Amino acid sequence: MVDAEKLAGTFKLLSVEARIRIVKVLKRRALCVTELTSQTGITHSATSQHLRVLRDARLVKFQKRGFHVYYHLDVQNMARIHKTISELFE
Repeated sequence: MVDAEKLAGTFKLLSVEARIRIVKVLKRRALCVTELTSQTGITHSATSQHLRVLRDARLVKFQKRGFHVYYHLDVQNMARIHKTISELFE
Protein backbone atom coordinates (compact mmCIF):
# COMPACT_ATOMS: atom_id res chain seq x y z
CA MET A 1 0.00 0.00 0.00
CA VAL A 2 1.27 3.45 -0.93
CA ASP A 3 2.01 5.79 1.98
CA ALA A 4 0.61 8.95 0.38
CA GLU A 5 2.07 11.31 2.98
CA LYS A 6 5.63 9.99 2.60
CA LEU A 7 5.36 9.95 -1.17
CA ALA A 8 4.05 13.53 -1.23
CA GLY A 9 7.01 14.55 0.93
CA THR A 10 9.42 12.91 -1.51
CA PHE A 11 7.77 14.65 -4.47
CA LYS A 12 7.97 17.98 -2.63
CA LEU A 13 11.64 17.38 -1.85
CA LEU A 14 12.39 16.59 -5.49
CA SER A 15 10.32 19.50 -6.80
CA VAL A 16 13.44 21.66 -6.48
CA GLU A 17 15.25 21.64 -9.83
CA ALA A 18 18.72 21.87 -8.24
CA ARG A 19 18.09 18.70 -6.23
CA ILE A 20 17.04 16.83 -9.35
CA ARG A 21 20.27 17.93 -11.05
CA ILE A 22 22.28 16.69 -8.07
CA VAL A 23 20.48 13.32 -8.05
CA LYS A 24 21.01 12.91 -11.81
CA VAL A 25 24.75 13.54 -11.45
CA LEU A 26 25.07 11.24 -8.43
CA LYS A 27 23.31 8.50 -10.37
CA ARG A 28 26.55 8.05 -12.33
CA ARG A 29 29.04 7.96 -9.43
CA ALA A 30 29.97 9.30 -6.01
CA LEU A 31 31.27 12.87 -5.99
CA CYS A 32 32.50 15.44 -3.49
CA VAL A 33 30.85 18.87 -3.20
CA THR A 34 33.50 20.56 -5.37
CA GLU A 35 32.94 18.04 -8.18
CA LEU A 36 29.17 18.41 -7.82
CA THR A 37 29.35 22.20 -8.09
CA SER A 38 31.44 21.87 -11.23
CA GLN A 39 29.06 19.41 -12.88
CA THR A 40 25.77 21.04 -11.84
CA GLY A 41 26.64 24.74 -11.94
CA ILE A 42 25.16 25.18 -8.46
CA THR A 43 27.16 27.23 -5.94
CA HIS A 44 29.17 25.44 -3.28
CA SER A 45 27.00 26.66 -0.40
CA ALA A 46 23.73 25.85 -2.21
CA THR A 47 25.03 22.39 -3.14
CA SER A 48 25.93 21.73 0.50
CA GLN A 49 22.47 22.83 1.64
CA HIS A 50 20.70 20.66 -0.93
CA LEU A 51 22.89 17.68 0.00
CA ARG A 52 21.94 18.12 3.65
CA VAL A 53 18.25 18.04 2.73
CA LEU A 54 18.75 14.99 0.49
CA ARG A 55 20.80 13.27 3.20
CA ASP A 56 18.16 13.98 5.87
CA ALA A 57 15.57 12.44 3.54
CA ARG A 58 17.82 9.39 3.09
CA LEU A 59 18.12 9.92 -0.66
CA VAL A 60 21.89 10.31 -0.49
CA LYS A 61 24.60 8.92 1.75
CA PHE A 62 28.13 10.11 2.29
CA GLN A 63 31.52 8.60 2.93
CA LYS A 64 34.65 10.38 4.18
CA ARG A 65 37.83 9.68 2.22
CA GLY A 66 40.75 11.57 3.66
CA PHE A 67 39.88 15.26 3.64
CA HIS A 68 36.98 14.84 1.22
CA VAL A 69 33.39 13.77 1.74
CA TYR A 70 31.89 11.85 -1.18
CA TYR A 71 28.15 11.68 -1.73
CA HIS A 72 26.28 8.88 -3.48
CA LEU A 73 22.67 7.85 -3.90
CA ASP A 74 21.10 5.68 -1.23
CA VAL A 75 20.34 2.89 -3.68
CA GLN A 76 18.09 0.92 -1.32
CA ASN A 77 15.93 3.92 -0.46
CA MET A 78 15.77 5.05 -4.09
CA ALA A 79 14.60 1.53 -5.06
CA ARG A 80 11.89 1.72 -2.39
CA ILE A 81 10.73 5.08 -3.74
CA HIS A 82 10.71 3.72 -7.29
CA LYS A 83 8.63 0.75 -6.17
CA THR A 84 6.18 3.01 -4.32
CA ILE A 85 5.74 5.23 -7.37
CA SER A 86 5.21 2.16 -9.57
CA GLU A 87 2.50 0.94 -7.19
CA LEU A 88 0.56 4.14 -7.85
CA PHE A 89 -0.04 3.03 -11.41
CA GLU A 90 -0.92 -0.61 -10.79
